[in-house]
Amino acid sequence: MWLEHLLLHSMLQHESGTWTWGRYVVVHPADNTDVADAGARYRAFLADGSTYATMTVESLLESGALRPRTAAALRTRYLPR
Repeated sequence: MWLEHLLLHSMLQHESGTWTWGRYVVVHPADNTDVADAGARYRAFLADGSTYATMTVESLLESGALRPRTAAALRTRYLPR
């Protein structure tokens, strides 16, 4: 998690200036309490959490932000019930 978040920060500091903002988002199934706990513990270490977020797969799918085909593939893969 830390290394991936550092990658985001390195992109924001790139000399090209291509990226002006970014957020590292951890998406996990609501039932995966291990990932939710790890995300909460990681957040507690951050002095500034503006570039970090977590969300559940369920809330991502409910948001309507994904194309239908992508949403269907995620639902099939991570929420097969």
